[in-house]
Amino acid sequence: MQCLYRSDYGPPDPAFDPMAGGGVLLRGFDGHRAVLMRAQNLGQLEAMKRQLTRGEQIHWCDQGYGWVYQPRVDGFFDTVLILVVAPWFVWRVARPLLRWVRGRIDDRAAIARALP
Repeated sequence: MQCLYRSDYGPPDPAFDPMAGGGVLLRGFDGHRAVLMRAQNLGQLEAMKRQLTRGEQIHWCDQGYGWVYQPRVDGFFDTVLILVVAPWFVWRVARPLLRWVRGRIDDRAAIARALP
């Protein structure tokens, strides 16, 4: 997913209206009309249309935080989750839980052996 930066497309144009001319700027994007109405100038509208044409969602980012949404960073976070968080979770949570379950099974087995 790529971020769009509002500042890349120029300042907001108070006179810009995506519905001008009977909605000619929005033709072919009738299902996304509500999203496209948020465009503040023609450059933003065209960028939004390109995102929708590629089948991507429109996501506006604040300047400086676009790197968070790059595939490499997502892969890094996934790797940390798999190699660090999951083993820690197993060690801290699942291990004592398994010990408790084994204790319960051993208690029941001892009770069963003690019964005539």
